[in-house]
Amino acid sequence: MNIQESIEFYSVFQGYPLKKELILDDDLFTCIKINILDKIDLLKHYFIFDEDPLFQENLEAMLIRLAIGDRKSYTVYKKENISQIRGRAVYKSLFENKIIKKEKSREKPLREFKGQLIKKSLRNYTIQDKIHFEDNFTRFWFYFIVPALKKSLHVDDIVEDIVQNIESFISLCFEELSNELLIQKYTPQNIVNHGSYWDNKIEIDLLIEKTDGTIIAGESKWKNHKICKNILNKLQAKCQRANLEVNCFALFSKSGFSKELKASHNPQVLLYELKDFEELFF
Repeated sequence: MNIQESIEFYSVFQGYPLKKELILDDDLFTCIKINILDKIDLLKHYFIFDEDPLFQENLEAMLIRLAIGDRKSYTVYKKENISQIRGRAVYKSLFENKIIKKEKSREKPLREFKGQLIKKSLRNYTIQDKIHFEDNFTRFWFYFIVPALKKSLHVDDIVEDIVQNIESFISLCFEELSNELLIQKYTPQNIVNHGSYWDNKIEIDLLIEKTDGTIIAGESKWKNHKICKNILNKLQAKCQRANLEVNCFALFSKSGFSKELKASHNPQVLLYELKDFEELFF
């Protein structure tokens, strides 16, 4: 299994509950059919979190939204028309069952001091944390399988949906692996903060703050084409908009980089290809 396949299989099967029965000796989509689609009735039982049908329905609705949406904590249950009280109860249950975990926002409050005036359009703005799944398989289940079951889709239609959207699904896992790679490169004890960054203006895939004050911003792309310089330009522009004083920019690509980026030899721009991820898997 090469490194691309390792990332693909990890993105889908990490956390798979039937480990002793897991078969991974074929291509990704065949393995998804054998291990997941052919065992849906068996796997369903691992995702019943509450005996109350209505509460279970709320849990599933929020997990689907977390799987396919922006994962911001308050946005999720607002979009699902779940009350704030109910939403907090659902979150509490999901955290207690170790289904989800929280990534704290690093956004600074809009008000630096009490009574500070801010724009009217931002007065109701709330800083939101982001929610992650504890494992990749649970996210896969609520990204593809549960929505398909609710629509009573035929297996062939589920396969088609997975084929069309698997790249988008894997991209988040590749982003998280990119974060892990940087942590390993710079060693955990030299890092103060890591993960993604978001505020009311922009989102950045990766932002690492080191103990020496160095800040590294990164962009991760799981695409079937090379990253060009415009991706670097966009990342730099995001950092400027967020008033971040970044010392180094890291780009991670499934398909490599343009000749222009490779030829720049800029010490402030780090380029990571699939081969660099081998140390995480082999």
